Order: sequence, then C-alpha cells, then structure tokens
Amino acid sequence: MSASAILKLQTVGFTADQVTALADLIDTQAATKADVDGAKADLKADIAAADHRLDIKIEAVKSDVSILKWMMGFVLAFQVAIFIKMFMH
Repeated sequence: MSASAILKLQTVGFTADQVTALADLIDTQAATKADVDGAKADLKADIAAADHRLDIKIEAVKSDVSILKWMMGFVLAFQVAIFIKMFMH
C-alpha cells in the first residue's frame, strides 16, 4: 500500500493498526496485475489444448462417418441386387 493511501485512510479516521491490518490483507489476498496476466496466459493455454483435443476428436468422427457412408452404400447396393435377383429369376 502506498504512503499516500495510508495517509488518506488515516485522514478519514482509520487508526494505524487498522491501516496496517488492511495493508497486510491487501498484500496477501489481492491479486496483482501480474497474477491476473499469469492466470490469463494459463487459461489461454488450457483453452488452446482443449481446442486441439476437440479438433482431433472431430476428425476421428468425420473419418467414422465417411466409413459408415461407404458401408451404407454397399449395403444398399447388395439389397438392390438381391431384390433384382428375386424377381428376375
């Protein structure tokens, strides 16, 4: 806590003990800009990692859907062939 802030608090009626207690509380509990910037950087890194994992999972699902499309195409072709064979024989 700056000296001018301490003087302002004492001017409005805070005792020296109250100012000291408040300064200690602020020093131990308040986040600094560096703390906030560090947390922000960590959060951005976590979001980027989660986004990367999500992209990998989406690509796997796209691959599975592509395989299913091919499988459904073959199944449909076989069903049509069986249907034609039943009535052409």
